[in-house]
Amino acid sequence: MLKYLLLAVVIIWLFYSPALRGKLQGGKPPKAPAPNPTPTKAESMVQCANCGVHLPEGEALKDGHGQPYCSAAHRQAGPGRA
Repeated sequence: MLKYLLLAVVIIWLFYSPALRGKLQGGKPPKAPAPNPTPTKAESMVQCANCGVHLPEGEALKDGHGQPYCSAAHRQAGPGRA
């Protein structure tokens, strides 16, 4: 009787095992994600003229003189402690 119980436990374990579940149910293993065909270009960092925080140049707000700022409030306040 004990051997039948042990056999049932092993069969249930195999059925619910993640490694064998795909093989028993006919599923395919998940594929690896495709590599990114277009590499991203590195963006230069600039420093806010008011507070000194570093941020990507594309996100910086510039004033009439070309000085970068991290926000509209700092641009409006002008150069500061940095």
